[in-house]
Order: sequence, then C-alpha cells, then structure tokens
Amino acid sequence: METITIEELKSKIIDSNPVHIVDVRTDEETAMGIIPNAKTIPMNQIPENLNYFNDHDTYYIICKAGPRSERVTQYLEENGVHAVNVEGGMNAWGSDGLEINSI
Repeated sequence: METITIEELKSKIIDSNPVHIVDVRTDEETAMGIIPNAKTIPMNQIPENLNYFNDHDTYYIICKAGPRSERVTQYLEENGVHAVNVEGGMNAWGSDGLEINSI
C-alpha cells in the first residue's frame, strides 16, 4: 500500500497540484474541522460511493489517526482506485501553516 506523510501532502497542496483528499471520519469528527477542499465520505459509506472515484486520479485517504484510512485505501485499491494512505491522519495535521476549515 502506498502511503504519504502529512508533510508530503501539505507540500502537494501548497504547490497547487490538483489533490483529491477524501476524509473518511464520521460526521461528528469532521464537524470539528476538515482539510480545505477535502471530500467527506465516512468510512462506512465508501462502498456506496465508489462512483465518486475514477481510475485516472490519485486519492489521498485520511482519517483521525490512520487505521481507518489504511483499511479504506486497501479497499479502494482492490476496486481499481489509485489510493494513498495519509500516515497519522488528522492527529498529525497539526497547526503549522495550513488551516482546517470549520463546518
């Protein structure tokens, strides 16, 4: 499984590369804030939202700490999606320059 660190993801965002981030936390968790422009699809809703993903883009999967995003990344890979697990999740995001959007 391919992984990326928070620092590497932040660099991609800052460099204005098109970045498709999918936050798989619950609605209650994302109500506390999300990465700007991230798509929120709770983990248990991924199977019914497979049509959101295409086979041309890379999707960076994030959760609170990492275990859920790891499982979702594996599931998406099994379904032909190029997914990358974000190590450490939102716990590792920190407050060093990029804001988290409040809902």
